[in-house]
Parts: sequence; C-alpha cells; structure tokens
Amino acid sequence: MNKRDQNIGRRKFLKLCGCSLALLPVALIATDRLIAQGKAKKEAVQYQDMPKNRQKCADCRFFTPPDGCQVVEGKISPEGWCSLFVEKQQ
Repeated sequence: MNKRDQNIGRRKFLKLCGCSLALLPVALIATDRLIAQGKAKKEAVQYQDMPKNRQKCADCRFFTPPDGCQVVEGKISPEGWCSLFVEKQQ
C-alpha cells in the first residue's frame, strides 16, 4: 500500500466517523419521540424472550423490574431482547 492509498483510506475512515457521529443525535431523538408517543409493540421492535449477543433486558436502561419496560408494551422477560436495547450506565 503506497502513501496515496493510505491517505484515501484515512479520508474514508474520517468521513465514516463523521457521518456516524452526525447520526447519533438522530437515533437519540427517535428514541425520545418513541417514549413520548407511548410504548411500542413487541413486534415493531423485534422483541424476543431470549438474549441476543449477550444483550438482555435486565441490562437495558429501559427495563423496569420485575417484568416491565419504559418503551415496550406488555410483560417483558429480564432475559429478553429488542432492537431498542441501550446498555445501563454502571
């Protein structure tokens, strides 16, 4: 890999990082709007009763013990998972 290829690779990487950072507030706003509108249906957030890649409801900031959620309607398993998973701050 020559120096020119490294510079192009670096530019692509920086653009990707910039785009990712720009989209982060959009994701946070979308989550806040979802909370404001009411709870989502389990099907809409791909809820499942088992963990996914070590992510589970009991470790999510939206989980309310023993079996509730701030953003998803119905009973929620602590071992479940959905696409709105956000890890709790320790």
